[in-house]
Amino acid sequence: MPDARTPARFRDMADPHLWEASLARSRSRRAPPPRGHARPALASVAALATLGAPALAVAKSGGVVERGDHGHRVQRLQQALHIDADGTFGRHTVRALRRFQRRHGLTPDGVAGPATWAALRASGRIARIASHSHAGTRGSSVRLAQRRLGVAADGVFGPGTKGAVKSFQRAHGLTADGVVGPATWSALGVGGRHPVLKAGHGRAHGGGVPLRVLRAIGAGNRIASLPYRFGGGHGSFSDSGYDCSGSVSYVLHAAGVLDSPLDSSELMSFGAPGRGRYITVYANGGHAFAVIRGRRFDTSGRSQSGSRWQSSVRSTAGYVARHPASL
Repeated sequence: MPDARTPARFRDMADPHLWEASLARSRSRRAPPPRGHARPALASVAALATLGAPALAVAKSGGVVERGDHGHRVQRLQQALHIDADGTFGRHTVRALRRFQRRHGLTPDGVAGPATWAALRASGRIARIASHSHAGTRGSSVRLAQRRLGVAADGVFGPGTKGAVKSFQRAHGLTADGVVGPATWSALGVGGRHPVLKAGHGRAHGGGVPLRVLRAIGAGNRIASLPYRFGGGHGSFSDSGYDCSGSVSYVLHAAGVLDSPLDSSELMSFGAPGRGRYITVYANGGHAFAVIRGRRFDTSGRSQSGSRWQSSVRSTAGYVARHPASL
């Protein structure tokens, strides 16, 4: 227990419910807020007092994290807030944290202390990231979710899959964040433990796949099961059906490498010659298809599988191979 000799700045530590407010006061004295910004309000002592021992356990596991901090604890917080986990506590993290604090009746001071960690824990967000330090962006769990969502199960969590997840979540009264967590898995009718799934940021986790490629895959997912229609996709990228070159043009446009639709003969001179690292277009005067990350995107297989995505290969004899520059 502290006595009269204990420095004043440490006396609050004897009462575990006051230590966050004390630390916040100390930090506010050391580092005044930037000009033009209001000084963050201190967390309510009464509110902290209601948290008791569980709040202290959360504080020990998460620690106090605030603007300017870096490292694993910041990443952990960012993952819980569903923002890009770059490990740097900057203005985007402050905004997301204050938004979360307001929604949960906390003082929106932008500092993650015991009360905030407790709220994150109560909302289930901490449990998710504690069990799964990295959200999945590809693999068998992604394919399972895609099958339940009714989209092409290519195993890559791209923009198309994220959009399908959001639509599903809105339809089932869930937070439409595009993240497949425990609540969404349950709504999809999948029991047991599964990894949290989310779209990759810039490059897919562990694979180094460019975002443009993921966007092409997502676009392919969106039109994979739409009907074949001669001339479809040529008057506009947005159509109710697509022919072979219209389908290829659609995914190339989503990747940001094509401004207007091309027919099969025009695709014979598209981009750079030869096979690409991620995307290759095969075209002749009568037909065109693409191979994206090893999977064939081809209208010729719809009658058998119901999808433009094909796991089988086909002969490329008589076709010109082209690819988008750098892809």
